[in-house]
Amino acid sequence: MKTVKINQFVINYLGNIKLLTLLLVMVTSFSNAQVDKAYIEITEQVEYSREIEKYSATIIIAESLVYNSYEENSTFEKIKSDYFKKLESNNFNTSELKEDAFAYAALGYRKKGMIYQFETTSEDKLIKLLSINGNGVSINEKYVHYKPLSAKTVEDLSKKAISESKKRANSIANSAGKKVGELVYLSNYKEESKRAFYSAINLKNHIFSVNVKYKLH
Repeated sequence: MKTVKINQFVINYLGNIKLLTLLLVMVTSFSNAQVDKAYIEITEQVEYSREIEKYSATIIIAESLVYNSYEENSTFEKIKSDYFKKLESNNFNTSELKEDAFAYAALGYRKKGMIYQFETTSEDKLIKLLSINGNGVSINEKYVHYKPLSAKTVEDLSKKAISESKKRANSIANSAGKKVGELVYLSNYKEESKRAFYSAINLKNHIFSVNVKYKLH
């Protein structure tokens, strides 16, 4: 009986050894196959001009923003009146400023005030607004909003970027005595922003990026 049990143990042990050996061979073969596959990865960028939809600004008028040297008893009504008169004297239509009481409450200012939201499709109007100052007035947030890229634009930019990436991949591969094969990976990892903080520099010029991977032979 003991001899039978020992023989069965030996058979099971040898079977496990064979299975382990087979697994090691499979893993080694897979690893070698991975090493044998050569790739070249390229990130290509294409410049393009974005279409602007509108400009916006957030104006805070508040007693809490009044300078200490200004009249101590300056009320919100007076601050607003003085500022609006400045705007109107510069041919600015104050009815275009929309009250946003909720946004002002979110600031947590203890003194009286109001936030006004302004939107325009004219950059000149935004520049005029930003050039007019007032005590107790702050314009911290100013943005340019972009129109979304159309499917056709994305396709055209992608084709151009892929074409340029293939040229660069060929140049690099040739230097190593290799040939570029089929495209096996493609991604556009940078999502285009819908808005950006307003700046007079490079409002329209943007970069479209693609990341590609080609087989090497």
